[in-house]
Amino acid sequence: MSNEKKIEVLKKIDLFIRGELSQDEIDDLWKEFLQNPEYYEWFETELHLRNLIRKGKKPNFTDNSGDSGKLYALGGFRPWLFAAAAAVLIAIGIQFFSIDQQQALQKMAISSIDRTELMGAEVQRSDEEEAEEIDIAINQALAIAYDDQPALAIHHFGQILDQSLSAYQRSLIEMNLGILHYNQGDYSSAKSHLLSITDMDNLRSHTVEKSWWFLGNTYLKLGDFAEARDAVYKVYELDGRYKSPALELLNRLDIELGNIPSEAPAPLER
Repeated sequence: MSNEKKIEVLKKIDLFIRGELSQDEIDDLWKEFLQNPEYYEWFETELHLRNLIRKGKKPNFTDNSGDSGKLYALGGFRPWLFAAAAAVLIAIGIQFFSIDQQQALQKMAISSIDRTELMGAEVQRSDEEEAEEIDIAINQALAIAYDDQPALAIHHFGQILDQSLSAYQRSLIEMNLGILHYNQGDYSSAKSHLLSITDMDNLRSHTVEKSWWFLGNTYLKLGDFAEARDAVYKVYELDGRYKSPALELLNRLDIELGNIPSEAPAPLER
């Protein structure tokens, strides 16, 4: 096999792991894996190396007996691939490689949450005057958010949050604050508000699903990848509006986090 072909296959594998291949390109790559088992060995090797890097471990390519110049060909893998990987790690440094992977994981999160996801109160549902006033206040703060004044909207929602609220009203405010803080880049505050919703009882299923989905993306932004995966998996289990993007994100996270399945993963169904 020519070096050009090796480079081409390795580039495809890298793009696949990063989630940058189309579904047709993924299908074509798996066909190549089936026709050339050696390619799949390279794929497994790349996953193994990334998993070691994620854990802060430097791959050992030498004989444990002390012969520092002797390279192994572990599990039938080609020595030239290990040598190339070792050269890359030495050249750029394992620390920078880890930072690059962390940034790639964080970029999987949604860049911002559409403001149509903000939630308003159903004023007509209230029978008590006090509750109705709170619902109106929620919608007034919502209008401020729609008027492109997120900081002022956050202030108003925060004031309402200090009052006596029903679980329904509190879930609306916490959701809106979580979304607004997320879009402002304040992911720690977004996490606090969204996490509080997941502890509430008797909420509508779509509200619970939204809170876990946005929370999972918030964890990604914060670099808490294990928590992000757990949150996104809960979204998948809820089998609602966000199931499809949750499944896609789970697959990409499992590849980057080194959660290598015992069998070859199948291409995503769309």
